[in-house]
Amino acid sequence: MTQLGRRGKRRVDSHFALGLSPAGAAAVRGCSVVIVSVLLTVVSAALYAASFPPLGLAPLAWVALAPFLVAAVRVRPLGAACLGTLWGVLMGLGVAWWLPAMIAGYFELPAVAGWLGFLVVALGLTAWYVAAFAAWLSWLAERRAMGPLLVAAGWGASELARARLLVGNPWALTAYSQVRFTTLVQIADLAGPYGIGMLIAAVNAAVAGLVAPRLRARRPRVAVVGLVLTLVATLAYGSHRLSETFATGEPATVALVQGAIERGFSWRPEYGRLGVERYLALTRDARALRPRLVVWPESAISAYLQEPTPEQRAILQATRELGADLLLGGPHYEFSDRRTLYHNSIFAVHAGRVTGRYDKIRLLPLAEENLPSRLLARETGFTPGAHVTLLEAGDLRIGAFICWEAMYPELVREFALAGAEVLANLSNDAWFGDRAPARLHLDIASLRAIENRRYLLRATATGLSAVIDPYGRTLTESRLREPEVLSATIRPSDARTPYQRWGDSVAWAALALALAAALVDAASPPEIRASGTCPPRAHTEGADR
Repeated sequence: MTQLGRRGKRRVDSHFALGLSPAGAAAVRGCSVVIVSVLLTVVSAALYAASFPPLGLAPLAWVALAPFLVAAVRVRPLGAACLGTLWGVLMGLGVAWWLPAMIAGYFELPAVAGWLGFLVVALGLTAWYVAAFAAWLSWLAERRAMGPLLVAAGWGASELARARLLVGNPWALTAYSQVRFTTLVQIADLAGPYGIGMLIAAVNAAVAGLVAPRLRARRPRVAVVGLVLTLVATLAYGSHRLSETFATGEPATVALVQGAIERGFSWRPEYGRLGVERYLALTRDARALRPRLVVWPESAISAYLQEPTPEQRAILQATRELGADLLLGGPHYEFSDRRTLYHNSIFAVHAGRVTGRYDKIRLLPLAEENLPSRLLARETGFTPGAHVTLLEAGDLRIGAFICWEAMYPELVREFALAGAEVLANLSNDAWFGDRAPARLHLDIASLRAIENRRYLLRATATGLSAVIDPYGRTLTESRLREPEVLSATIRPSDARTPYQRWGDSVAWAALALALAAALVDAASPPEIRASGTCPPRAHTEGADR
């Protein structure tokens, strides 16, 4: 009798000794698989969340997915999908624990409604993408030897889908945990955030393959050597890019004004004038810096800059006295087909005159855009802008975008392709109520600077405001919830990067590979699939129950 046969006989004998029937023994084995798989999933989600602020233990991301990958291939596709759903919800809680309170506070709802809103976001905008990835992984692992490349392709496809489908939810993509590893993240100008995430997923797959044979490539040594060479090439590429100069235009001094206006303050009419006065006072303090450009955050004013209000007159007069261009965020309206359209906008003001306007394109669902009302042509919320618009400060062309638009690399890329020499992100992060999400939002914006090799000016209402160089490094950063003026010298850039040329081609290729692998296996005759090197799934009866 073989060693495997002896082990199986001992298991059967032990179950009979406990008085269990074969069906009962199978149920026990199934329950043990489920329990272990759930525990692995919980550990994985916790490690992944710990790689982001507030803990920011970035190295954990390189092993965080491994327990989840092991769990997914231990069960059948339906069970793997359930594990993926659990992982998505727990990960969401770990990186966005502040979201329930923010939802309740923003919409003035009870706390329980905030938690229900969180579950809707976690399930609808995160968890089901992870569930689909896990089911795909489990299904393929029954039929073929997986490996780092194929697992990475599947993970990259799931992150691309999460960022692009429905309203998109690219918060806490894997790449954003690695912003502090400056050399590594330089490949963002080649493959965007998805390429970095795929590299991390490949390493996780290699680690998981140490204990899960189904996650090993047909030629494990070749796969590991290829992965090591890819990591070395990534670091070499990063070092090379860090030695290059991208911004070669004439230097310009910029000033970012952080008014520390708490949440809700700037949109209450009775306080609108006080908010403008605070920003004007801080701007006058910046006059000694002789800035060429001054940037206020999103929602810096609540009045309409197109109307002759006291706030409008004060702002226009200040720009005449300052001798610098001003970017600021505020509301705007226009008439179209007997309807009034409202926009969340950025204005460029020069010498007492509004010279340009950008209307936010990617609106925050429910908070800024009521989709059902929009479909019914009712006037409610903001209307998304029609297209990318550059703003100018003298001969400096600026690609300015608003708040969470920084999370969409494909949108920011359009500004650079349109000729933007500097990027600006005006945001109101007061609703976060905590340093950790403000830090992650800043980290996300940093990758946009790398992808396009532009300086990025990030002006926020309460922090964290910052000036970021074309390598993703923070040159100066504000404190949280304190009035402050940041100043830095920047240079315009007209660099053309591979990411600008190709966009998310790497991620789309990953999606194509993941789908092709599934289609090929589905179309293969059973006898061909059976000839693969994957060991049979062991003792998972009942794992999907």
